Amino acid sequence: MKKTSIIILLCAFVFSMQNISARQSKKTLSINSVELIEIQDKYQPFKIDKFSEIIKAAVEKDFLGASITEAFTDKKGNYKLVLVIDNDTKIVHTNARGEWFNSEK
Repeated sequence: MKKTSIIILLCAFVFSMQNISARQSKKTLSINSVELIEIQDKYQPFKIDKFSEIIKAAVEKDFLGASITEAFTDKKGNYKLVLVIDNDTKIVHTNARGEWFNSEK
């Protein structure tokens, strides 16, 4: 009887250790995926007051009542703008000519 209870206890211990190991590997996976997202973002902060009048006019024309709260630029001269319109936040992308584009390609 003692051997049976010891075997059951050992099986339970091994099973619980596998469960703990599986939980730890999931945490590692989520940390790696967050780091990948940060690497993919190629935009650097850009001062809002440095925008050309073309981009300011495009925002005023196409997004009535919007204000630019944050701006970012990439090496190609494209911009990622964070706009606030009626307490809603919207992220848009434009080139230097004020032409909007979808960043997902």
